[in-house]
Amino acid sequence: MCGRYVISLTLDQLAELFETQDRPNFAPSWNAAPTQSLPVVRRGKDGEARLSLIRWGLVPSWSKTGPAGAKPLINARSETAAEKPTFRAALKRRRALAPADGFYEWSTREDGSKQPWYITRTDGAPLVMASIWERWGEGDNTLDSFAILTHEAGPDIAHLHHRSPVLVEPEDFARWLDPDSDPSSFFGADAKGRLTARAVGDRVNKVRENDQALLNEPGADRLI
Repeated sequence: MCGRYVISLTLDQLAELFETQDRPNFAPSWNAAPTQSLPVVRRGKDGEARLSLIRWGLVPSWSKTGPAGAKPLINARSETAAEKPTFRAALKRRRALAPADGFYEWSTREDGSKQPWYITRTDGAPLVMASIWERWGEGDNTLDSFAILTHEAGPDIAHLHHRSPVLVEPEDFARWLDPDSDPSSFFGADAKGRLTARAVGDRVNKVRENDQALLNEPGADRLI
């Protein structure tokens, strides 16, 4: 799964990556967490890619309570999303791309405590996570929200956690966003060598901690 991630790409970098012109006002985050508004790319009515900030934690359009209700749906299993009423329509018609520098995952130490790891692409390129989005509410009272699709973890990080975000390559951005394309072709596990992980310190466990130094505080004495 993916429960926290880093997004420090500038608007210029995002514009170059996705070929977008939108410039929403957002600050970099080294500990992006559920319920926060984060940058995603969606397909506009004109068919062009559009960058905007929406809530991480999908709220189904049919929810009676809206964002004040149940626990945020931050991830969706790619293997079953097409069958689940919560995700089915979004996977078919409302796909998104969530950019990130990397994401965090936790393994269990011998003493039962959690060791955080920072996971990035081995080639240093941005991670772009396949996502789906929904719109809840009507009129002036609407909320757009998203969930990140996950699949079985590949060999690089399977020893840390059994799930991993589905990643999309730049040449496939348009195809993923196209509602006429088959999403299942994106869902295979990552090949060996695609991702790399390194231990970081426990400070990342606290959502209020959010600075670049989080990435430079290894828990070297606590590696599994």
